[in-house]
Amino acid sequence: MNLEKHIEEAARWIREHQERFWAISGTTLLALLFVALLINHRETENEEAWSQLGSIQGQLAQNKWEEARKGLDVWNVRFQGSDASTYAKFLKADLLYRTSDYIQASQLYGEIAITGRPEPTRPLALSAQISSEEMAGHISQAQTVAQTFLDRYPDHFLAAPAYMTQARLAELAGNSAAAAAIYDRVVLLFPQCPWVALAKARSQTLSKK
Repeated sequence: MNLEKHIEEAARWIREHQERFWAISGTTLLALLFVALLINHRETENEEAWSQLGSIQGQLAQNKWEEARKGLDVWNVRFQGSDASTYAKFLKADLLYRTSDYIQASQLYGEIAITGRPEPTRPLALSAQISSEEMAGHISQAQTVAQTFLDRYPDHFLAAPAYMTQARLAELAGNSAAAAAIYDRVVLLFPQCPWVALAKARSQTLSKK
């Protein structure tokens, strides 16, 4: 199975319909992309590995944290090193994030952002790492990760949300001028994105301070 092809096809659909995904994150996107991957998992030798991950994904969707945790532990013993390993690591990071272990989640997302296969998973992980650092209260670290994302993937369809997050982080850090400038950049670079009205409003509000 050509995982990269199916991920890119699913990502293209989401990019074309991103007005439906206001608060999209790397983990949310991976959950959606998993559908595309699962469609063709029977073409691989890892059918059972993908099938079990599908069950674990269902447990996460139902907030069955302990069952998902045990399922991932068993899965890793049997299938670590398979072509589904990156997705399993994403599920583990997602579980950590949902159970408020943001520091460990960020660490896993960071690993995927560097070594994830196929490569389209890397910007998704980096996007999720931004959220993890912010939720952990690590504003400066989140700003660094956001800038790294924009440096590496300036044309990615998650670039606009990354800019919006970067602007919000600047506000949280007390840097109103920097935040306003970033909001203005969103308006300039992404005039058709669903965040333009908010970006304009925040820029105007901050400029009055």
